[in-house]
Amino acid sequence: MTDQNNTPEGAALQSCAACGKPITGKTFKGMGNLYCSLYCAELVSERLNNLDMEQVNFEELGPVVDRFMSTCQVCPLPLKCREDRAMCGAYFEELHDYITMRWCCHCIYSLSCMLSDGSVPLETIKKLMAKAEEIARKKNYIGVSQAVFGQAEYELMEDFSYTPGPDNRPEPPAEEHDHYLACVQCDKNFMEECLHLTEEAEKNIDRIEALLEKYPYCGHMKYEMAGMLVTPGATEKKIKKIIGKTKLIAKEKGYKGGQHRLHYIAVGRSIK
Repeated sequence: MTDQNNTPEGAALQSCAACGKPITGKTFKGMGNLYCSLYCAELVSERLNNLDMEQVNFEELGPVVDRFMSTCQVCPLPLKCREDRAMCGAYFEELHDYITMRWCCHCIYSLSCMLSDGSVPLETIKKLMAKAEEIARKKNYIGVSQAVFGQAEYELMEDFSYTPGPDNRPEPPAEEHDHYLACVQCDKNFMEECLHLTEEAEKNIDRIEALLEKYPYCGHMKYEMAGMLVTPGATEKKIKKIIGKTKLIAKEKGYKGGQHRLHYIAVGRSIK
């Protein structure tokens, strides 16, 4: 949990993710959300920790969420994914220091993944975060969802050259953050915006599958790359190159496919 107020000058006031009131003073941040008080932040955290699975109505989230979440069930890479999960979240809390609007917590976790081998500098992460917020504000979005995040990645990725890097794995955080059901506790308006953009991105999934040519790749990353193609003027050229770079990093680290950690390291290394 971080507390500060670094909303850009001239930007609209953000609303509290718990009570909905404008945040006029110190901002408390956690799980990608902004809160007006420590009370509101802890209230949402408590709700997530005490979530009763039997009370969750997945139908309310819509079919696109089911399709997105179900990618793990057909993925050949889940054991390696789970092995890396805690370590990949090592920088999750720290990165909240640099958000100035609402973020999907999965995207912040993705940024933490980029830092997980020591080859991507923090300045690159901050550059990507600033671009994502710029796109969100320009389009009057509530926050940075995965589709918006993908567009920011697409705009900034330019260097697809490959050089083997280190694998300086950070220590896992003392408390692991499980994002699996974070969507059910997300701000309703932000979630609806996210789902709409995810549905738009999903229209490009077949194009991504064709580029992968049956190479095993994280299903969530397929959606993210589909979101990249929503960028005005986007072509498949960059997507094909980032897939190729991810394959090289997989070989470098001894993985058997495009696991999410490797995809994000590839993206981070491609931004200069």
